[in-house]
Amino acid sequence: MMKVVIIGNGVAGTFTAQHIRNHDENVEIEIYSQESYPYYTRIKLPELISERVKIDDLIVFKKEWYEKKNIKTHLNKNIISIDPKQKQIFIEDENEPVAYDKLILATGSMPNIPPIKNAVEMVGKGVFTLRNIDNALEIRKYIKTNEIKKAVIIGGGLLGLELARQIKNCDLNTTVVEFFPRLLPRQLDVGCGDMLKEDIEKMGIKVVLDAATEEIEVNGTIKGIKIKDGRKIEADIVLIQAGVRNTIGLAKNANLETNRGIVVNKYLETSEEDIYAVGDCIEYKNQTWGIIPACLEQSKILAASVIGNRNIEYEGTVPKNTLKIVGIDLTSVGIYDPSDKDLVGAGWDIMKNIDKKGGCYKKIVLKDNTLKGAILFGEKEAIPYVNKHIEKQINESELREAINLYKWICGGCGAEYDDAKMEILFKDLPEDWKCPNCKGPKSGFKKKI
Repeated sequence: MMKVVIIGNGVAGTFTAQHIRNHDENVEIEIYSQESYPYYTRIKLPELISERVKIDDLIVFKKEWYEKKNIKTHLNKNIISIDPKQKQIFIEDENEPVAYDKLILATGSMPNIPPIKNAVEMVGKGVFTLRNIDNALEIRKYIKTNEIKKAVIIGGGLLGLELARQIKNCDLNTTVVEFFPRLLPRQLDVGCGDMLKEDIEKMGIKVVLDAATEEIEVNGTIKGIKIKDGRKIEADIVLIQAGVRNTIGLAKNANLETNRGIVVNKYLETSEEDIYAVGDCIEYKNQTWGIIPACLEQSKILAASVIGNRNIEYEGTVPKNTLKIVGIDLTSVGIYDPSDKDLVGAGWDIMKNIDKKGGCYKKIVLKDNTLKGAILFGEKEAIPYVNKHIEKQINESELREAINLYKWICGGCGAEYDDAKMEILFKDLPEDWKCPNCKGPKSGFKKKI
């Protein structure tokens, strides 16, 4: 009987185990993890700090699920090395190695701490990162026992903003500091970034952009941060959410090919026979992914690969992010700004409408009639269509119907008014508006279907 050992019990490791079991009832599956808890959702970790949720609410699969699937889990196990030749892994404080037939590395990623003076030295003493349940509990305890009043979050990405919202819910004076000149620099263009900033500030969270943190100021305890341009912000606690680094130490020490991540091929195989990798820790064609959709997609392909089915190949995952802040609907999918990626050239088409008054921003990116990306802010209805049709040829009238941006044709002269190219939607134009071409009335325009 084949024995599969998985290192890591996050979304990638756990779903890989599930898919392997779906393929084969008899494979022996064992999961080893440093974590103290079975697989849980990290998305809601900030809510654990503000006590909006309990630990049990985060656990995705209870004990019975593992028993039913016949998947053995070993928690609080620190794997210290791999011997690819003998096909064994070694666990800290345990004499006997664990043998495997196939090994899967699902080691994930760890928070990145930028080179900020005093940051590393003060971790756990007023400086924190948030990656697991224990981090959240530690932050919560520190806020309560030290009567914390002011917090600074370094990092205005998805995790930073979601954390800021929950820190604000702890009744703390909260400031987000972002290195780039806009929030969510990996998901938004400038226009939408500005609208998001306004919404975040309406929640009572201060936002400081274009700010490289140079130093965490300490005098026994945290006093605040100093930005490279000289600005200072007072704080009793500093939370760093400045991206992640792939966890590749185990693979590197076992002489597997690594770069930024553990290098894999289209079957999720590493450079060493019978060792695979999946999730945040991998690198494929010089690219890494830190998103749940990639973990889920990879886990299906890897499970098939492990049991010998090489019909499915990994082709990469389209970036897809949804902001989980109460009161904000924001989805970013795929290529949102071709000019940002040196992709400008023939075939690109952008459909965009900004309704600042209504707090709505829609942007659709097409290339040769293929949907390549979108930003939808303050817009929920179009999300299913966009997710379903990303990287597919689209029917223009269907797309326009889904995103509520239409073309209007003047009955008098045939002039066109395109909602997707104008600041104001046709329906919102004043009733006395006239066709700029023939001066015909607004009522003379008909929607093009």
